[in-house]
Amino acid sequence: MPETITLHDFLPYRCVNLAERISTSLSRIYDEQFGVSVAEWRILTVLAEHESLQARDVTAKIKMDKVKVSRAVSSLVDRKLLLRTPSKQDGRAANLRLSAAGRRLYQQIVPRALAWEKSLVEPLSAREIDSLFKLLDRLDSRVALMEKER
Repeated sequence: MPETITLHDFLPYRCVNLAERISTSLSRIYDEQFGVSVAEWRILTVLAEHESLQARDVTAKIKMDKVKVSRAVSSLVDRKLLLRTPSKQDGRAANLRLSAAGRRLYQQIVPRALAWEKSLVEPLSAREIDSLFKLLDRLDSRVALMEKER
């Protein structure tokens, strides 16, 4: 008898499905209330964390399609939430950073996002949350190693 997969018991499916549901649910906060897409939110967040990055670095950090990132960057620049300045090291690249308006928007969204996250993990104890993040880190490291082995 051949081996079979039941999606509910298949870890890759469960992780992707849960991640999509979490992202969609959380995105209602920043999309409906602030008009910010998932890609735009991730860009705002990574630039708030790193101050200034080139678009290729943003793409690598948020692990999102280059075209989606490019469109989101353009939208944020057009809305004056992001500043794009030419790179002194690479004439073809640009440095991205939050504008004052972008930082204010980010600071408005963060408390709501954190409250949503707190509600999500409410059924878990502090120890379980810590274990969850450690397990996610271990799986992330394992996938990175498996990718290198290919």
